[in-house]
Amino acid sequence: MKTFKSIIIGIIVLSFVNVNSQSLTSKQLDKKNNKVMLFTVQEYSNLHLWFYNNVQDMVLSNDVEEQYSYIISKYTYKMSRLDDKDSLLNPEEIRTQMTDYIQKMNEDSKPILSQDQYRIHKRIMDGLQERIFEKLDLKYS
Repeated sequence: MKTFKSIIIGIIVLSFVNVNSQSLTSKQLDKKNNKVMLFTVQEYSNLHLWFYNNVQDMVLSNDVEEQYSYIISKYTYKMSRLDDKDSLLNPEEIRTQMTDYIQKMNEDSKPILSQDQYRIHKRIMDGLQERIFEKLDLKYS
């Protein structure tokens, strides 16, 4: 669980770090300027806490936790970039791509989790998807 805690803490800390723009390449600066935050800082923190508490119910071994954290990080990063200012996706395409990423996350997670762990994972992902879609609906309505 130390690895997972470290990732959660790292994500939260990095969310608040203000990078010096002068040290960024033009591509990095464009990416930073086009980033859109779907959730407020408070909502984001609450979501992380909710996610962390639910993952604790899975009781993962250190090895599985490391693999699981990698899978979650890989897809949540991709999902976080779907509605950037420079995205060419419309709201329906964002929802479709989000659903695809969650499905891929589920597929990648299933082989490393027990049946009970996967059931909890699915419950977490269903809740996460519901929260994200609620925010997307508010943003684009």
